[in-house]
Amino acid sequence: MKRHLAFTAVAAIVAATPAAAQGRHDGFTVSVGVGGGSAGATCEGCSTDRQKAPSLYLRLGGAVRPNLVIAGELNGWTKQESSQGFDATITIATVNAVAQWFPQPTGGFFVSGGVGLGSIEVALKANNIGTLSNRTNGLGFQVGTGYDIQLTRGFALTPFATYFTTAGGKVESSGEKINGNVLQAGLGFTWP
Repeated sequence: MKRHLAFTAVAAIVAATPAAAQGRHDGFTVSVGVGGGSAGATCEGCSTDRQKAPSLYLRLGGAVRPNLVIAGELNGWTKQESSQGFDATITIATVNAVAQWFPQPTGGFFVSGGVGLGSIEVALKANNIGTLSNRTNGLGFQVGTGYDIQLTRGFALTPFATYFTTAGGKVESSGEKINGNVLQAGLGFTWP
């Protein structure tokens, strides 16, 4: 009797595992991630030093096939520095249409790529003067990779690395061209 119950329990677990995996990339998905990023800018007179600061992403989409998710993704990086009564904030962000491809439909590993819009904003706040800001808008694109570690049927932890960039943007006030790029890595929380 005990052997029969043990055999039945093992058979149920083995049968349920592939069924759960088959539905892994099916339907609507949401993913939010936080981490750190290293950012750089290219422009006339820009420093070539990369800056480190927090970054994040938000991705909303849906599976069109068991191994392909199409989504919209927002990536952002921001840094604030203060010196001699001035506060400077720089923000680099992209909003892209993204394809997320899983080589194994039931696996967690994925690569992704996307294209859309990018922007860089620099704001300078001075005591008793107010805030001055400049923004560029241009092409945005990204490439990345990650791994969904399935904890339950409806939730996964997602270590990730993404490179996102803006290109072809011009500063609103001067027309000067400036491009920004960010290499970010961190941990995401995914509801597949």
